[in-house]
Order: sequence, then C-alpha cells, then structure tokens
Amino acid sequence: MKIRISNYNIAISSCLVIITYLLAVLSIQLIAPDVVISPDEFPDNCPTDSNNCAMIGPNPHRVNGLIELRFQSELSSVMSEANKWIESNPRSEIIGEWENQTHAVFRTLFLRFPDDFVIHGSCDNGESVLLVYSESRVGYSDLGVNPERVSDFSTFMSGIEMPTSDCS
Repeated sequence: MKIRISNYNIAISSCLVIITYLLAVLSIQLIAPDVVISPDEFPDNCPTDSNNCAMIGPNPHRVNGLIELRFQSELSSVMSEANKWIESNPRSEIIGEWENQTHAVFRTLFLRFPDDFVIHGSCDNGESVLLVYSESRVGYSDLGVNPERVSDFSTFMSGIEMPTSDCS
C-alpha cells in the first residue's frame, strides 16, 4: 500500500507551522512588552538566585565580580562608543537614550525573546564610570547569553581608544 501525500496536505501543514510560529512570537511579545528603563530606574542588583540576569555594578552578578568599567574620557565619548557596540549587534534596538544611560533590547533569532541591556554612565574623580545590566524578560534561564553579552561589551570597551580628558 502506497501513501500519497498531496500538495494540499503539504500546503495545509506548512500554513499550520507558520501560523504556530507567528502565534508563539506574538505571545512572547505580548507577555514581555518593551518598557523603557529610565536613568532613575537603573536596577541596583540582580535577584541573588537569578539565572537570567548579569550585572556589572556595586552588586555584581555572573560577571566575575566586575563592579564597574572606568575610562579616562568624556562621558559623551564613552556613551557614544557603547551605543556603537549595541548598534553593531544583530537584532538589537535602542529603545531609550539619555546622556548618561542607554536602554537597548536584544532579541533571539527565532522566537524573538527580548533581553534588556542597560548601560548607565556617571563621572567619578574625573573618570567616566559605566555600570551594565542585562536580563532576559521571559524564562528561568538565559543559557549564559547575558553574562556573555556583558563580557563581550566589556572586552569591546576595553579595546577602544578614546580621547583622554576628564569626565564632565
């Protein structure tokens, strides 16, 4: 006995797969909408047991104890370089930008899960200081993506040559 698959069955199956995918992406966007994190809302820490958050800050989390990034340059130059790094990454979008903070969203390739990535800058003793917060909005674990993203950002910023000046 031969089983025949008609073009009609293939078309219906393909449509169902596409509709299921689109509904999954839409559901993720509905349960995790973009909410801009302003400078006065920059998080103080990640939850202590979090597997989907990474932070360079006074309470570092999943970043090998790194508490800040320091640069002997104007804060505007440092933030400009940080924004260039964000824009160079695929599926990234800046959704909030101030002179001392940038809030971006990175999305996964297939299901478009959103991860917040926030860079907060300030001046301290003539140096520009950056704190970084990265967290997945949905799920229990980020599979190591956020610590890796923060590490990549730190490595990039450490390799940039910026004009030397006091932060103001």
